[in-house]
Amino acid sequence: MSLNIGWDLLFGLPILAAAAWYHSAVTPAIPGWRRGLFFGGLALAFIVLVGPVAHYAVRIFWVHMVQHISLMMLISPMIVLGAPMAVAAAAPPSCVGTFLRAGYRSWFVRTIVKPQIGFGIFLVALFATHFSPLANAGMKNGNVHSLELVIFLVAGLIYYYPLMSGNPMPFHVVHPIRLASLFGMMVPETMTGFFLYSSSRLLHDVPVMAGMNMAHSASALNDQRIGGSLMWSMGMLIDAGWLALTARDWFVHERESDEEE
Repeated sequence: MSLNIGWDLLFGLPILAAAAWYHSAVTPAIPGWRRGLFFGGLALAFIVLVGPVAHYAVRIFWVHMVQHISLMMLISPMIVLGAPMAVAAAAPPSCVGTFLRAGYRSWFVRTIVKPQIGFGIFLVALFATHFSPLANAGMKNGNVHSLELVIFLVAGLIYYYPLMSGNPMPFHVVHPIRLASLFGMMVPETMTGFFLYSSSRLLHDVPVMAGMNMAHSASALNDQRIGGSLMWSMGMLIDAGWLALTARDWFVHERESDEEE
């Protein structure tokens, strides 16, 4: 299986456009560390979605898992922490800003950014892309594989938006709920990696399965186990970092509330 080079353009151009818009619209009111996270998230997205990594990922499962971990657990929260909606709200009128503000005010968006809805969307995306016919289709068809990458990113952005600070929200989400959601999501994420790592059989079809000999089968199973071990270990480490950041935000919030009183 190979990846159509057109996907490089379909992913690369929007990433570059998002970087250009943010650079032109961001103000000094947005702290430097948030700007760094936003640009860092876009840079990492470009690395895993455009070029060699993306083309290896359609043939090597553990590289696909690197894409998954990066998009769902790193890139999505980094972009959210970059406060793009706060930038859009404060920016002069523009096509991008108007589109983002209109979307934010819509009933649909205001519904899906509820923590419980985002948790469900993220969970369905996690299981559907690894333990359903969609997972097998993604290992056989480059276009389906790329669709999975879009699902990873969109599900991650929806899930992390109400949990991370910096953006306007249509309702307040208390910090205990944020921490509970992040902690709760560690279980399905790490268990997905554990099942992939510990399984004694291939859980995903591969393009050459029909004519595969024992050596190739063992190699494919090892590929699956490497991907599972990455998901298992890196998922816990990354999630622990976001938990620590959210706990810090809670302490700062409580301290500022006490000072106002």
